[in-house]
Amino acid sequence: MENKKKSSFLMQGGILAAAGLLTRFIGMLYRIPLERTVGREGMGYYSNAYEIYNIALLVSCYSVPVAVSKLVADKDGKGEYVNSSRYFRYSLMLSSSIGLVTSLIVFIFAPQIANAFEYPSSVIPLRVLAPTIFVFSIMGVIRGFFQGKRTMVPTAISQIIEQIFNAIVSVVAATYLVNAFKDTQEVAAYGAAGGTAGTLAGAFCGLVFLAIIFTFYRKRNRGQELEDVTGRKDETGIIIKAILLTMLPIILSQTIYQISGIIDSYMFSNIMAKQGHDESSRAIFWDAYSNRYKWMYNVPVAIASAFGVTIVPALSVSYGKRDFESIKSKIASAVKFNMLIAFPSAMGLGFLSHPILMLMFGHSEDVLGPQLLSLGCMAVVFFALSTLTNGVLQGINMMRKPVTHSLIALIVHIVAVYVGLQIFDSGVHIMVICNMLYGLLVCIMNWITIGKSLKYKQEIKRTFILPAICSVIMGLLSNYVYEIIYGYTGSYAIALIPAFISAVFIYIVLIVLSKTVTEQELLAMPKGRSIVRFLKKLRIF
Repeated sequence: MENKKKSSFLMQGGILAAAGLLTRFIGMLYRIPLERTVGREGMGYYSNAYEIYNIALLVSCYSVPVAVSKLVADKDGKGEYVNSSRYFRYSLMLSSSIGLVTSLIVFIFAPQIANAFEYPSSVIPLRVLAPTIFVFSIMGVIRGFFQGKRTMVPTAISQIIEQIFNAIVSVVAATYLVNAFKDTQEVAAYGAAGGTAGTLAGAFCGLVFLAIIFTFYRKRNRGQELEDVTGRKDETGIIIKAILLTMLPIILSQTIYQISGIIDSYMFSNIMAKQGHDESSRAIFWDAYSNRYKWMYNVPVAIASAFGVTIVPALSVSYGKRDFESIKSKIASAVKFNMLIAFPSAMGLGFLSHPILMLMFGHSEDVLGPQLLSLGCMAVVFFALSTLTNGVLQGINMMRKPVTHSLIALIVHIVAVYVGLQIFDSGVHIMVICNMLYGLLVCIMNWITIGKSLKYKQEIKRTFILPAICSVIMGLLSNYVYEIIYGYTGSYAIALIPAFISAVFIYIVLIVLSKTVTEQELLAMPKGRSIVRFLKKLRIF
């Protein structure tokens, strides 16, 4: 029975992870024509506006899906289906109200916000982004409702729809606006606004899809309410209090991480400006950091984010029943699955950073982007683990710990950034080092807390050491394959594809032969049966 529960949990996480990877892949693809349309300066304004938008979204409603999923799962686990629906309705009213107010604030005060960050040209894309906050405030609650019901399919499909429309509208709108304002000094800013228009269009289309699915689901939900024999009906005040007490710690922990990006942007821009760098050169440096390094390492971290989402309602139900063996089993399987993906992803980005960025952005003269990506590739592991362990702490009702840990890490991060930029004049490279430092500190503090509270110890050798060794070997061999084929063809694309295929094959063979993963563990993972059948045909198992 426990294996079935674990398999179901991993399957739901796998669905959301697959959708997350697909949306990130679409995001990478559309950024290629987008950057070529608006230029690196325009992408700098786009990234700065996005950083500000992200913090406004987090403060208002970004954490709503996790909070709602936890509350809905908790009430469903106790058979309180009427209460579950009421928590959803009140969450929807509260979130949409906050989202509307935040959207208006960002739109009205966009000039002041953009000027504060020394990027006055970001005001145009920022105002286009502002209504997206309100759209997400509604969409997030609906996603959280389905996640609380232990199905990730509506969220996954809505994310894909959102990103597809985002990609199409971003490129089309940016192209139109660049052509329309090509003779003005603000052409880069208007091009960035076209990119942010895609975000708004994508969010709206995702919301429409979720609203349609929820309409069909209402009949089943009413049937569950009729099955409620508990007779429990919490008062409005209790519901509002529970929603706020659940949302606020999640909002704070995620806001602290995102605010690090805002602080990074502010400190980098102001200190570099005092050192004589103009707005255009600062935007190009920031583009290398945010649109090459941060965006690329966040692609595989999408897997950890997916399991961080699914583990909250799963652990919440088990914790309500005081089933600590189930909790430990889910944590162990989720962590190991994430590390099996995070380590090879990090080494792949590290060893093949130059051809990957060349294939995406096409700037053969760009050496800064590959340098940053190679230097900071281990951020994949640190942020994958910190994201997942945040979800674990939230799932076992230790809501304040991620806030405390994130705040401590942020303080250390700010000091390190200031020292690196102001005193040692390290430029954008120090941003990468300090970014990794933040993720590492959160990982360490989270693990200490989880170990003490659950008396839990993660298996080390087959979860961390062997995947790391196999990944380094994989990275070296795949880079060797790339160099050989590139030497003959002179094409990044032609050489990168077989290098990637060989990397996947080499890594699978290594983790099986080293017994990093067993046949039983693979069977419990998403598509595990297909993988095992394939490996048996190759006589690897």
